[in-house]
Amino acid sequence: MQRLQQAPSPTHEEGAEPVPSLPALEPVPVRERLELLRLSGVSAPEVDTFLAGLQAPYLPGESPRERADLMLDLLEEERLCELTGSSGKRVGVAALETLLQLGYPYALEVTPEMLARARGAGPLPLSSHALVGLGLTAVNVLLPATLLSQEFFSYVEALLDDGLGLGHEKLFSGPARYLPLIVLALLTPPVLSAIMQWKRFRIAQHVLTGVQAMVGLVLLLLALGEPAGDFWVYGAERFLLALSGVLAWVIAFCLHPREEPPEP
Repeated sequence: MQRLQQAPSPTHEEGAEPVPSLPALEPVPVRERLELLRLSGVSAPEVDTFLAGLQAPYLPGESPRERADLMLDLLEEERLCELTGSSGKRVGVAALETLLQLGYPYALEVTPEMLARARGAGPLPLSSHALVGLGLTAVNVLLPATLLSQEFFSYVEALLDDGLGLGHEKLFSGPARYLPLIVLALLTPPVLSAIMQWKRFRIAQHVLTGVQAMVGLVLLLLALGEPAGDFWVYGAERFLLALSGVLAWVIAFCLHPREEPPEP
C-alpha cells in the first residue's frame, strides 16, 4: 500500500515578497501633541496626528478634566484654532467638538470668545453697551439736525442774499450756526469708537471715548455761554445743547471699553 505523505504546510509562496508588519504608533498624550502644534511651521500631517489623538482612548493618567482643560487652553489661542489638517478641518472646531462630547460641565465652560475663535468668526460683534451707545448717538444727531436745520438753511440763504457782507455776523446768532460742527462732533467719535471695539483696538477706544466726553463738555459750555434773551428764542436751543452734552457723556460711558474679567 502506497504511503500517503502529508503535504508540508505552506510557508509563503515562492517569489512573493514578505509583507512587513506596520510599526505600531507609540501612544503620545494629547498634551505633548498640543505642545508640538505650538511650534512654528507645523505641517498638515502633524495636525492630522493631533486630531486623531483626540479620538483615541485616554491613556493611563489622563482624565476628562485634563482633556477639557487642554481644549479650553487651545481655544484661547487664535493661531492654534486656525490650524487645519489635510482634510481641511480646523483645530478649533475639533477642540470645540471634543468639549461638547465631554458634556456637562465642561461644555458650559466655553465662552463666546472661544466659540468665535473656534468657528473662525473673526472679530467679535459689538457688545450690548456699544449698541446702546450707537442708538443714543443716532438720537443725539437727529435732535439738533431736525430742530436746527431749518434755521441753519435760512441763515445760509440769508448769507447768500447778503453776498457774505458785513451783516453775516449778525445773521449767525444762536446754536444753529454751529450745526455742521455739532453733527460732525456728535457722530464721528462714537462711530470710530465702535469700529475700534469691533477691531479690538482698546487703546484707540479709550482715546475716542475721552474725545466724546470732551464733546459733551463743550456742548454744555456752549449752552451756558449763549446770551440771555427771550426763552422761546434762545431757551429751547440752550436746552437742546445741554441735552446733547449730557447724551454725549452717556454715549461715552456706553462705548468705554470694559475691563475683561481675570482668567481663573
